[in-house]
Amino acid sequence: MEISCLLPLGMGFALVAAGLLLLNGGLIAMAIPALLLGVIRVLPVSRAPDQTLHFERLPVCFRHTEGDRLDVELTVTNMGSSIALLSLTDKIPVGPALVDGYPHVLGRIASRETKTISYSISLSRGVHSLDKVCVRAWSPWRLAMSESHISLPATVTVQPHVHDVGFISIRPRRTRAFAGPVKANRGGQGLDFFGCRAYAPGDDIRRINWRAYARQESMIVNEYELERIADVNVVLDARARSHTQLDGETTFDHSVRAAASLASHFLHQGNNVGLLVYGEYLQWVYPGTGRSKRNEIFDTLAVAKLSDRAAFEELRFIPTRLLPPRSQLVLVSPLVEENDIEVVALLVDRGYSVLLACPHSLEIGTNRRRPADTHAIALARRILDLKRQLFLGSLAAIGTTVIDWDVAEPFRSACQRIHYSRVRRYHT
Repeated sequence: MEISCLLPLGMGFALVAAGLLLLNGGLIAMAIPALLLGVIRVLPVSRAPDQTLHFERLPVCFRHTEGDRLDVELTVTNMGSSIALLSLTDKIPVGPALVDGYPHVLGRIASRETKTISYSISLSRGVHSLDKVCVRAWSPWRLAMSESHISLPATVTVQPHVHDVGFISIRPRRTRAFAGPVKANRGGQGLDFFGCRAYAPGDDIRRINWRAYARQESMIVNEYELERIADVNVVLDARARSHTQLDGETTFDHSVRAAASLASHFLHQGNNVGLLVYGEYLQWVYPGTGRSKRNEIFDTLAVAKLSDRAAFEELRFIPTRLLPPRSQLVLVSPLVEENDIEVVALLVDRGYSVLLACPHSLEIGTNRRRPADTHAIALARRILDLKRQLFLGSLAAIGTTVIDWDVAEPFRSACQRIHYSRVRRYHT
């Protein structure tokens, strides 16, 4: 097409040039048909090409884990005539970091040809949308260009990262009727020794305590502690006043990861796990089990954010009517206010067993200080640490199990140093 356009135009301009040089009007008149033919053949080329393109985007998995690499593949197939120059740009949402590749391609695409854009991004926690694809197509001589935006909606929910917490023992005052990992403080069939009782018809003879029989001359059987599943409710403190924020870094993100890790741990054990996000408004996930409940809890944590709403400034407004009575509460909060001790004590008094995870950091922002301030910073850090130890000691004294987690260390290490309460729980 380009040669058929150039040949008559070249002949026409040559005749015009010769006519001007020789002052011959006949040569200029002979050039007019050639120029008209060239213009007629240039007109179709100067129009913007038609876009008959078929798009397909991968991945098909729309749940992802925070910090992992997300591979994106955009495929376009030209179902129409060839396009001399095609530009495709996949619009990346604000925030993700480009890890590999480039979300753009430029070049010629023939009829029935397929081009692919491949790149990798790292997404932060939240809900991200991959939607618009910018398409530009040029005519062969770049005389015309058409632009369009193709909508390919794909929503990716990035769930929080999960830490390995190891083994955590809980002792709620009430358990379910199904077998599980939680000790029920009740005699029956289990693994750990619970006590002895008199023999009753139907008891397994393998449980007879022969040494007790030799001393008392009566049949005594051993009892073992029953193990059941329990109701576990994770309460995430999303109040802005409770968390440390400096230069875009906050303890709230660590709190979300701790809540996800603990919820995943108790779900893996087979317990009924629910979630309550206490912040902008009450985000409540009813307790349940299984993979679907895990995804529901993690999707809620993915969109959790800090709030300073006045209606939820204090923990005393936690709606305990949503929480099963005498169940296990897992409260994830820095608890920087002394009034919060009274709230935790009230929960314990109402029959709840409380496991408190306290993420904190004494290192945020200190690496930017001047060397002359090192001594003052070390003294302030020591004072804060002593105050925190007294604060957590008061919580343990009222019957709370405390996980004191400095976010600079692995969460598993903090879970292995749990300060278990010495208050023994009895089922009533």
